[in-house]
Amino acid sequence: MTLELFNTITSLSRKYSREFFRKALELAQTYGWKPLGTRLRTVDRFRGPGAIWLGSYLTNDGQLVLTEDALSLAEALSKALDDIPDESREMDWNPKFWAEDELPEWLSPEEKEMIEEGLEQHAPEEMHPFEFFAGDEKAHLKELIRFCRLGSFMIL
Repeated sequence: MTLELFNTITSLSRKYSREFFRKALELAQTYGWKPLGTRLRTVDRFRGPGAIWLGSYLTNDGQLVLTEDALSLAEALSKALDDIPDESREMDWNPKFWAEDELPEWLSPEEKEMIEEGLEQHAPEEMHPFEFFAGDEKAHLKELIRFCRLGSFMIL
């Protein structure tokens, strides 16, 4: 899912993957950002019995990030920049190197192969924001910081 961040004053917009934006928010919280939550510009879609807006940043419902929140987000992300490596680290996800020793000897070669294939498909997706933003992604993070410094924006 792609999230488009749109500044209504400057008419500038930036598109990021949901994963990118989620990692940026996670990183910002690590560096002291306290989310204020988003506001809905219109509640028509969410009206009805028991309808409650939870202030999510990770949907594209046209919610508004207030200026104070955007500036605070930019400040926290800026603090993190020096700690993010300029080069990304190569990960070796070859299961031959990290799974073979842990498999029981009594498994047949076919069973071991099935398990290794399953491990490849379920390799850990979670990585620390430092790893996520290392290398080329760091430039995109700087772009997000510049965008947030412009103030309030909508998430579309």
